[in-house]
Amino acid sequence: MKITRKINMSPHIISIDDFKEKIGGYSPERASEFHAESAKLADIEFGGAVKNTANGKVIFLAGGSASGKTEYLHTHLVDEDAVIFDSTLSSQEGARIKIGKAKKYNKNIELHFVIPDDVKRAFTAFLGRDRKFNDAVFYNTHSDSRSTLLWVANNYSEITIKVIESYYRKDKLKYKEIELKNKEETLEYIKSIQYNTKEIIKKVIS
Repeated sequence: MKITRKINMSPHIISIDDFKEKIGGYSPERASEFHAESAKLADIEFGGAVKNTANGKVIFLAGGSASGKTEYLHTHLVDEDAVIFDSTLSSQEGARIKIGKAKKYNKNIELHFVIPDDVKRAFTAFLGRDRKFNDAVFYNTHSDSRSTLLWVANNYSEITIKVIESYYRKDKLKYKEIELKNKEETLEYIKSIQYNTKEIIKKVIS
């Protein structure tokens, strides 16, 4: 009898926040000052990863600040044989460039969008982080990442989109995938969660 052994796979993780810590002079209290430089470094790393690694899949991890993306990554994607880009993905132009690079090297692409069940709860988590950013970063990323998600859904039918809701149960952060049966249902759901910055602020302060 032939015995087949499962090979443990591991992802190639690229995180903008991780690059901040590699820049001289960085401190969590000044995180916003290092974002642009760390984003550029992450983009360079991503370009090399999709070109030079054997991983056949690229996963874009997206969603507003403090949605629970990094925790989701380390609890649900640790066995993925994929290049994983961990960011808010709040820029359509940035998404277009990264998707183009992945498509150039024939990668299968997934977008995992993490959305909190309660934006106010996510804002509280945002305020409690060691990495400090202006409140506008929270509002803008929660609005802009949703519009980028809609843009991807409208323009890249070949990309698999998964919407993951984060929520607390017994003081522990948990996740569940929103059940969306097909592309049409996915698109309608994504349209239903679109909010501009003012609407996000209203949800936080209400």
